[in-house]
Amino acid sequence: CMLTLQLTMWTYVKMFGVVEDAPKAVDVEKKDDPKKANKAGILEGIHLFVEHNYVKGIFAISCLFMVEVTIVDYTMKVLAREHFAEEFPCLPFDEATGEAMACWNAETNSAVGLSTEAIKSFTTFMGFFGQATNGLSFLLSFFGTSAIIQYLGLRITLLLFPSICLIVIVIVRMYPTLNVVFAAMMILKANSYALNNPTKEMLYQPTSSNVKYKAKSWIDIFGARGSKALGSVVTNAFSTSAVELIDKGSLVGMCVASFLIWNATFMGKKFEEYTESGYIVGETNDDDDDVDTGGYTEVNEGGKSNNIEMASRQNDESETSCAFYDDDEIGEEEEGQSLSGGEDEKHIVATV
Repeated sequence: CMLTLQLTMWTYVKMFGVVEDAPKAVDVEKKDDPKKANKAGILEGIHLFVEHNYVKGIFAISCLFMVEVTIVDYTMKVLAREHFAEEFPCLPFDEATGEAMACWNAETNSAVGLSTEAIKSFTTFMGFFGQATNGLSFLLSFFGTSAIIQYLGLRITLLLFPSICLIVIVIVRMYPTLNVVFAAMMILKANSYALNNPTKEMLYQPTSSNVKYKAKSWIDIFGARGSKALGSVVTNAFSTSAVELIDKGSLVGMCVASFLIWNATFMGKKFEEYTESGYIVGETNDDDDDVDTGGYTEVNEGGKSNNIEMASRQNDESETSCAFYDDDEIGEEEEGQSLSGGEDEKHIVATV
């Protein structure tokens, strides 16, 4: 497998070549601009997240639904384990072998796990779940995603997934059976791939490159893992029984889904507002600030006075004693020649 991968990479390089290094002049310009160099940093993604509510909204859409998915997923596995444990119980005597089952503890005279048949059935169940979920995700992504977004628009499509989450969790709370939870989990997973992922990527359109690369990396890596960890905290707190997990866990899921509906409304409104106005989230206005203040800074990076920009601006003004003109811009009067008294009265003013 590794040899095939290396051969594929070698073939690609031979066919298309590699990207040449950028000119060194670009690096020199970056080094000469301390203002831009100071903006870079591994913590800038967190800074952008804290500073802009729009980025927080993207984080909520990208990650918080995983709290609900984690709760429903754990509920399905608990119900499946109980179902197959009852269908294939662990007995102290195996009629096929004439000995006690491996899952039976002779000292405590009780079952300590699932029987072999129950484990096989549970594994088959999870395999079928993966196939069904991926198959439904493929169908929705291939036939439904673009059509839904084009027909409903992004603003309504953003509301669709959290609304589905809320409806699904309410149904699970009302009918907590394995088949219902299986269907609910399949719908959540498939729609997260087909609806939620494309729409949250579209929300990055009115954002700066810093948000798209730095803040997004933090959201995708730490936000996603943190949301799953939060969902695990909920399931661990109510893991004493399946009844308590469904009762309390569904309440948490409904609260999260309700918040995501409100957040989707906010984000859809902001997205349309920013795209119509051309506003870019996370874009710095340092250049505009320099124009407003005349581009003057008292001290440069070397600790010396920096008046070049101010002198340049004064030179652009027409009425200033500090201005210098090109030869083609200088008239006869500016050179010291006056024609008011005729040719005999021409005065030549020597300039030193």
